[in-house]
Amino acid sequence: MRKELSKLDYFTLKVFVGLVEFKNGSVVAKKLDTTQPKVSRALSTIREVIQDELFIRRQYGVEPNVMADKLYPIAKNIVQGYEAMAEVTKYLPEKNQLVIAAQEHLAGFLVDSITEVCEQQGINMSVSIQPWSDNVQELLAQGKIDYAITVNSKPSESVKNVKIGDVRYYFLAAKKGHQFFEQDLTLKGLLENKLVFINYSKVGLSEHWCETYAKEHALDMKVSFKTTSLAMALNHVAKSDDICWTASIFSYLYFNSRTDIDYIDVTSFYENTLFPDGNSTKYDYFLQYHQTHEDDFSKSLSKLLAEKLAIAQELYEQNKQIHLCK
Repeated sequence: MRKELSKLDYFTLKVFVGLVEFKNGSVVAKKLDTTQPKVSRALSTIREVIQDELFIRRQYGVEPNVMADKLYPIAKNIVQGYEAMAEVTKYLPEKNQLVIAAQEHLAGFLVDSITEVCEQQGINMSVSIQPWSDNVQELLAQGKIDYAITVNSKPSESVKNVKIGDVRYYFLAAKKGHQFFEQDLTLKGLLENKLVFINYSKVGLSEHWCETYAKEHALDMKVSFKTTSLAMALNHVAKSDDICWTASIFSYLYFNSRTDIDYIDVTSFYENTLFPDGNSTKYDYFLQYHQTHEDDFSKSLSKLLAEKLAIAQELYEQNKQIHLCK
């Protein structure tokens, strides 16, 4: 009997459950989008395996017998288990590809880390980068994006949020030789210039926190433009007199390699001058993925990203100390 049970596949059990519930082969065939002959063959299979007629013929269909009534809840649970498995696996990525979403200055950080985890676990995987958009959260929830790096993302039922570090530093960047760098840093002096903002993990008409700050303090602020692209912002300020306010170690790594850009660390200015009461918003980086990706790969990736971010911040602190000593 146990060997024979292997013949009871998902379709056969679906037919059995359908016949108990609808008591009509034609209805079951329509519900399962199949033919009546296939329903009849499935019924013959389960009768052969169970060695019982299971159903009594009636004028307009069939009636389950005592054995069918006993087997029904068991078969129903098995079918529901199959359907739960199907729901989970439909969110899994293709075996050879992961789809990620990250802003350009974060994409390399995520791709390199994924590659490293793949090598550690002996996985052959390619990465497809999805352009950043307002519907990234929706795509994550639908399983259409596997991983994303976001800033201060809000938790949801189907998407896991794993903190990998904080946005610890703030910078002002402008073209090399800009007269702004020859002056003492003051809010008044900064606002004499047109400003460029990076809308981290946001697109569209989202208000930058600097704009909100200016409104709350009745300050006149001239905004040149806002973008999610750090490269675009830096290319612009390198050819103009505008100044870019940017944040995090990733921005530093991005513009520190350029010869046409200068920058200053304004973290203390942000924390002590702009927000002397200590009420500034804290920003954190999160790795996000669909809850069905809660596995060793995601845990290893989260850990590696956190380690790499911490190392980058530590190296920056060391470089700052070296420059202070010169």
